[in-house]
Amino acid sequence: MDGSSVRYAACGNGPPALFLHGWGLRPDAYARAIEAMAAAGCRVYAPALPGFGGTRELEAHERSFAGYGLWVERFADAVLPAEEPCFALVAGHSFGGGVATAFAHACPDRCGGLLLANAVGSPVWARYTDELLTMVERPLWNWGFNFGADVLRSPGAVRTLAALVGDVVPNLVRNPLGLVRTSAVVRRADLVDEVAAVAAQGTPVVVAWSDRDHLVPRSAFDDLRRAAGVDGVVVEGSHAWLVADPTGFGELAIMALAESGASLGRPTLRSV
Repeated sequence: MDGSSVRYAACGNGPPALFLHGWGLRPDAYARAIEAMAAAGCRVYAPALPGFGGTRELEAHERSFAGYGLWVERFADAVLPAEEPCFALVAGHSFGGGVATAFAHACPDRCGGLLLANAVGSPVWARYTDELLTMVERPLWNWGFNFGADVLRSPGAVRTLAALVGDVVPNLVRNPLGLVRTSAVVRRADLVDEVAAVAAQGTPVVVAWSDRDHLVPRSAFDDLRRAAGVDGVVVEGSHAWLVADPTGFGELAIMALAESGASLGRPTLRSV
């Protein structure tokens, strides 16, 4: 794709669906969650996004959520059969939720439903009585501190930590500057209008958040669910809850697929 290779996972049978991972990670950390999503009755494609997992980083002029969304369109062109060019569901976690939103906004005819799990997209970090702080103003140390604390608060913390570290370390070794550059994109995220536009065009949107997430605040979840015109779903867990609770994520995917009206197949799991 684009003259370079893209590492991706694919499993399941049924209509095509897409899963987009969080910042600093690869699809590997989400293996069980991706399998649970496929068990809902679809074939899930999960690419390593640009700058992660060996996928070539985007050029400087493309490093925005809009640029990542267009990259996903090219990925779809490369992997989907011509007779089935639309994803029944596009799911994204954290940074991947922002990318999923950008893709659904740019390519409404290729996204049957949108599932945002603890997604970035609101520019607001914190609201006080007389002050509003943006994500750009959020100190980098605060991101790092809450990431570590978030993992330790997760059920099955040892397994979750092993999965996340197993992805973060290779990405740090392979492309440390790429992680820094992508983090700048995350901090500038402002996709509230795009979520509203996706919902307005008739695409079903499910917005989920976990009650112990200190990376993506409750206010960001509220901004996105209001933009989508939905109540939203609050689950138990930390930011990486779907790594710790793949079954729960599978149930969320079933709900999102049902709302998208997808005709689901009977899955046979396999990885390639």
